[in-house]
Amino acid sequence: MLSQSKISALLATVLITTVIPQASAEENDPLFLSLEVGAEYDDNITVDAADVTSQQGDSAALIDGMIEYDFINDGNNSLKAGYSFSQSLHFDLSEFDLQIHGASLTASTNVNDVDLALTYRYNNIRLGNEAFLEMHTVQPTFTTLVGNDILVVGGYEYLKQNFKQPLLFTRNANRHSGNLKLYFLLGNGRTINAGYKYSNQDAVAAELDYTGHTFDVGFKIPIAGLEGTKFRGRYRYQKKNYSNIDPIIGANRFDKSNALRASLAFPLFQDFTAKLQYEYTDFKSNLPGLSYKNNLISFNLGWEL
Repeated sequence: MLSQSKISALLATVLITTVIPQASAEENDPLFLSLEVGAEYDDNITVDAADVTSQQGDSAALIDGMIEYDFINDGNNSLKAGYSFSQSLHFDLSEFDLQIHGASLTASTNVNDVDLALTYRYNNIRLGNEAFLEMHTVQPTFTTLVGNDILVVGGYEYLKQNFKQPLLFTRNANRHSGNLKLYFLLGNGRTINAGYKYSNQDAVAAELDYTGHTFDVGFKIPIAGLEGTKFRGRYRYQKKNYSNIDPIIGANRFDKSNALRASLAFPLFQDFTAKLQYEYTDFKSNLPGLSYKNNLISFNLGWEL
């Protein structure tokens, strides 16, 4: 699904692969590489960032790659830089091909058992082989363990988005967000998580200013008898209350969405992992023509070094 949620998910994947694989890599190896290829079918391709719903389905080939280097890692302080690339190539609807180039720099330190980090990310996004969107993000975060089984992750995010197509310039915006997430560590690789995110957007077009609330819950469980195989599930609810009257409807716009996602990841051989994923989204808006339902299924083969 080439929607804003798809873009956000891709960027979140970049962030997750920036942090998590380092924990399992050899401490003396400053270089991290990953590559993922796959395919997906989306029965209703959308671009939420531009309020476009195609009402058409299509399949796409996927490729994602990342390289990251840890310049400093003394066990207490870290400085790392990374580059990521993501591309989808549709079989029929090539105008929805999505390409993301990303660069990141993260500095972190540990203070009294609290990990503090500051990340800057730049992302250049192309849609249908045309310049679409640039995003600059500054994100200070903290991570700490409460007791022996609750991991707390929180922070603030500033995002500046600049659209590259003149018809979309009024969508240029600054967004401030705060988030908090709890991971309950149940042992034997099982976790439950719950989070909340508050966002406030100030756009060039006053009718696109909004405050947003996102709630999500999820879990991860290993599959008994299949070493390294993990099943994950997530539910997310999001709503946006727009602050000013939309000229199309003569009232304030209101959006809400419910999304369910389930995935099964399993090791194949050496450093290769396969993942099968399904996601359902039900998006509703009082702006005519924007409400939609979406089913997305994908299969990916990943490699890490």
